[in-house]
Amino acid sequence: MTTENAGSEKVLSPQRVVRRLAAAEGYLELELPNYALAELNGLTDSGPFAPIAELFRGEALQAQEKYADAIEPLHRAAQMFPAPFNQRALLALSNCYRHDGQIQLADETAAALDMPDDVPVGTKLIIAPIFHISKSVSGRITEDQN
Repeated sequence: MTTENAGSEKVLSPQRVVRRLAAAEGYLELELPNYALAELNGLTDSGPFAPIAELFRGEALQAQEKYADAIEPLHRAAQMFPAPFNQRALLALSNCYRHDGQIQLADETAAALDMPDDVPVGTKLIIAPIFHISKSVSGRITEDQN
């Protein structure tokens, strides 16, 4: 069974939450933010994965150019992730502030980033995916390998 009853609401198992988050991230990589949001909207409670869900929600809204809407989930993600792991959320948040016309907040958020001094302003950084799903059975770790 993949869900548990919590009152009248169904709660997804951690494995289902991770699958939905991985799917959402995949859709973001494919530049399909609508599908990513559909996956995220299917989560009733992401539990310990809430920071990741907030980050992906903000990134999906940012990809839809809904910068004002993206600010709140990105802000929550930046607060939930401990530094320096919040850099991805802070970078997106700074970008959304800038597009929303909140230049001072954009600059303050950018200042909180721990970026090397030699990176030119406006440089597009490559963000490594959070989830890596192996497509081959041979790439997975088995009990024998532990």
